[in-house]
Amino acid sequence: MDGLGQNSDNGLLVTHVNQTQDLLRLQGSKTQSSDWEDAEDWLSAHSLKCQKLTLADLISQGTAVLEEGTNVVQKIRFSTQIIRHFESKLSDTIELYQQRIQWLTENSKKAFGLIKGARVSVLIDVSSVSSGPQKEEFQKDLMSLIDEQLSHKEKLFVLSFGTTTRSLWPDPTEVSASTLRELKLWVKTLQPAGGSNLLQALKKIFTLKGLDSLVAILRSCPDQPSEILSDYIQQSTMGRDLNVHFITYKCDDQMPPAVLKNLAEAISGYYHCYSPKMELYTSRDVDELLAEIQKAQSLLGHMQALQHSSPCEGLTCTMEEISTEIAKGPLVSLLPKPPKHDAPLTIEFPNLDKTSAEWLKVNGLKAKKLGLYQVLAPNAFSPVEEFVPILQKTVSSTIHEKAMIQFEWHDGTVKNVHVDLPFLYDYQKQLSRTMRMYERRIEWLSLASRRIWGTVCEKRVVILLDISATNSMYIIHIQHSLRLLLEEQLSNKDYFNLIAFGSTIESWRPEMVPMSHDNLQSAWRWVLNLRCQGSRNVLSALRKAVEVDFKDKDKHQSQGIYLFTGGIPDQDMPTLSAYMAEACGGCDLQLNVCLFYVGEPKMDTTPPACYASHTDTATAYWEVTRAAGGRFHWFGDTGIYESDDINSIMSEMEKALNYSQKSVNDDPDREKSLPLKSLKWRPLSSRAGISPAAAQPVKEGMMERRRKTRSREAETSLSLFYTETGNNVGSVYKKYPQGRGVRRTSSSMDLPRKDTVCSSQEWVAKYGLKKLKLEISRCLGPNCTHQKSGQRSASARHCSIFPSIEIHGVVRHIQWTPREMEVYIRCVEKVLRRYVQRLQWLLSGSRRLFGTVLENRVCILLDTSGSMDPYLQQVKTELVLLIWEQLRKHCDSFNLLSFAEGLQWWQDTLVETTDAACHEAMQWVTHMQAQGSTSILQALMKAFSFHDLEGLYLLTDGKPDTSCSLVLNEVQRLREKRDVKVHTISLNCSDRAAAEFLRKLASFTGGRYHCPVGEDTLSKIHNLLTKGFIDEKDPTLPPFEGDDLRRLAQEITKARSFLSQAQSFRSQLQKKNEAEPKVTLS
Repeated sequence: MDGLGQNSDNGLLVTHVNQTQDLLRLQGSKTQSSDWEDAEDWLSAHSLKCQKLTLADLISQGTAVLEEGTNVVQKIRFSTQIIRHFESKLSDTIELYQQRIQWLTENSKKAFGLIKGARVSVLIDVSSVSSGPQKEEFQKDLMSLIDEQLSHKEKLFVLSFGTTTRSLWPDPTEVSASTLRELKLWVKTLQPAGGSNLLQALKKIFTLKGLDSLVAILRSCPDQPSEILSDYIQQSTMGRDLNVHFITYKCDDQMPPAVLKNLAEAISGYYHCYSPKMELYTSRDVDELLAEIQKAQSLLGHMQALQHSSPCEGLTCTMEEISTEIAKGPLVSLLPKPPKHDAPLTIEFPNLDKTSAEWLKVNGLKAKKLGLYQVLAPNAFSPVEEFVPILQKTVSSTIHEKAMIQFEWHDGTVKNVHVDLPFLYDYQKQLSRTMRMYERRIEWLSLASRRIWGTVCEKRVVILLDISATNSMYIIHIQHSLRLLLEEQLSNKDYFNLIAFGSTIESWRPEMVPMSHDNLQSAWRWVLNLRCQGSRNVLSALRKAVEVDFKDKDKHQSQGIYLFTGGIPDQDMPTLSAYMAEACGGCDLQLNVCLFYVGEPKMDTTPPACYASHTDTATAYWEVTRAAGGRFHWFGDTGIYESDDINSIMSEMEKALNYSQKSVNDDPDREKSLPLKSLKWRPLSSRAGISPAAAQPVKEGMMERRRKTRSREAETSLSLFYTETGNNVGSVYKKYPQGRGVRRTSSSMDLPRKDTVCSSQEWVAKYGLKKLKLEISRCLGPNCTHQKSGQRSASARHCSIFPSIEIHGVVRHIQWTPREMEVYIRCVEKVLRRYVQRLQWLLSGSRRLFGTVLENRVCILLDTSGSMDPYLQQVKTELVLLIWEQLRKHCDSFNLLSFAEGLQWWQDTLVETTDAACHEAMQWVTHMQAQGSTSILQALMKAFSFHDLEGLYLLTDGKPDTSCSLVLNEVQRLREKRDVKVHTISLNCSDRAAAEFLRKLASFTGGRYHCPVGEDTLSKIHNLLTKGFIDEKDPTLPPFEGDDLRRLAQEITKARSFLSQAQSFRSQLQKKNEAEPKVTLS
């Protein structure tokens, strides 16, 4: 009211009463504009996800309980307050959705739905419009639609269609009170017009511009087929942002609703149908709301169960559904975090670190002049040979055995070395101090961020982070690892950048940026927002680093890429190696790999296309770093498995230990009787003693003759001559004694780093104890009869020099020194560890069930008889793993064949091993079912018909339906034409008859028999496999049934026996040394 007591003019008052009422109604409708929002916009603003009411949001408010000894989430705990608060919000949201649905089913929205868009074209089907009450009801509903919805639009275009079309305006018209009145009058004039030519109406609409919504109201099926209409609409709307809305208005027939709904779904449009008579109501908007209500009610049911049941029961029953949410994306808030994980960095300024190779250039034995040959060089003299004219021959110098010894030099020559004991002892003390320094260096390398990353030494650094989906449960560990690096090692760099990679690449900065405190903090905030997804696209990440961050790599020095990853990349390793070798060639750029091991991936029926065991992965990345001139670092939750930096120091320590043992004997007072026995020496005469080389046992008479012959050959030959002064006679050595070389066990054996694909028989033939010359019999001398009889024996004099031991009633001498025995023990322990590693490899992955696939062209025969039903699911899972782990990697072609009463084969012939073929084979495997009998013979005959076949792998749990001898005879006949090996796999080793048949079939064809190791056996030997069978008290291996496992287990048992005997011999040698009297030099 103004001062005159009259209403103020708000701009809406006009002279005509009807116009005023219309405008006031429009103004009032704006108060509820949020209700008239587009359905998608409303739902996106009020969805469960937007309101943080999903299962993932509930989980984020709980506390994760990890399974003991692992990083696997076992349970999640919630407080009662969280459950009740979450339940209350869910109930309110469900009520909101129900109110929305009620609103959508009121007035014009009930008959026509919610009209979307601001510039709308309306097509009205008048083919079924008739006179009477139905026409009046239709016109009334259209009037309601105009008043409630169309009046809110910006522009309108209306068109009626039957056999022909009739539009109200030639072009879209802006909405106003006059246009709305004109539209209402036009609606009252609608008359039936024959058919329903929707296509003609659409052609008219699509010639118009500026529209964003098309609404078609129909009561009958259009004249044109849905396929024609669908194709035409899709072609006409291509490149246009146009919503298409089909409405079936109160149609009593079931056909139009079904036809128009399919048409709307085909073009991704909206659909609305309401039929009061049939009580049919369908709307996409309502369906989406009902789906949200269903999700909310399902989650609400879980909340109520958690509230009314014990915490453990409620949590356990929910974890199965929670696992699906965890698989969709990483729930970082669930995972345990270190203290102040999200806090800003506490940045340190480190010293300029060096790689171990650079550090050893200053602190190595050679740099400190502590090499044994450097120390002995001033007192080492080469033997002198001069021509004596009077004798007309060359005379060699000799030495005094108490003053000098002969020592083999690093170049293979022999030097006469003067032994200065105080000097050598001082040298050994310097080596001890150096060893302690090396130990401190290794300890330093194993602490803080260096345990994870090694030493980051370069001045320009790019970090590549693996955030693939397989690392979802370890994202906190990845973030914490990077936090340590940012705080401790990067602050003294010049430039840096971070690149995260999964299937796609995400970079913190487009290019490297200068190092600063603000940049480090910014990088850490970026890292906190990383989420794991996709595969492991390592090559794209490397290309981004090389071609963008290091685009001018030729102009700078000290540049490094650090690849932090947990698995095998998507690309082939040779491709990565070739690319990095070319990228790093000719410039100061290195690729360093930091591999973290989190356990073998659990394989299901859909394994990744790229899979490798942890040892294969480490070997592959090690080869890449060698190609790129970088360093390799491999760590896990139990410590550092391998590090180039630590290996360099360890190598130097082994060299120092070797020098120390060579330089001075442990007991200096024994120098007179056995001078510098740790050195590789040569006896100076036949009285210098017998070389501690091992001799093979032979008959006593033969040993006596051989020893006498060697003694005569070893006697010194002198040549006499007259000197120039007087009648004095001189002498020179004409022949030096040729002592027996010391037989030593080399500590650097050629053992394979990577497990090769071959049978255990072949592997042991290459790397067995006999091949490596590590039989314990090599340390034993001849039989000793001196202690048993009074007869004279050539072995008698050994008893006072070498310890003896009784073996199988025969006394034998131990003819190795303690040093040689120590080297032998270390070698056997090293070999034993490698054998255990091979055994672990045979028991891992698909090799546990199928053994090792050796041939290049193979066929897998699978028993799917009724008795296989308990094993079939496991066989399917392991077979999928076999396809990707062995067949894809090592085979050229393969085929699969299942047999029961009949045969089912995947392909008619062997198929080339490709990713596509493996995926198809994997799908075929999932459809296998167990039923029927076991027709092994029929399967073998079909498999032998495959061209170029080299090997068959037959997996079954029992004997064939036919006679076993019949099968063997038929296979013999087939092998006369085709040399194919049949490898057999038994799933039921307790059936001795079946196992014996399979063993004979494999042996008969040159194949191998395999029987998988059970879970109970694996659990029993788990600790043994982890420790490595080094302790003498460790239990023995179980008796394996399979050929490969049994042969390797035999070699392991033999190695353990040799190791135990060698340790016993070492104790006897030590006791003998302690019992010998001390000799004092005067």
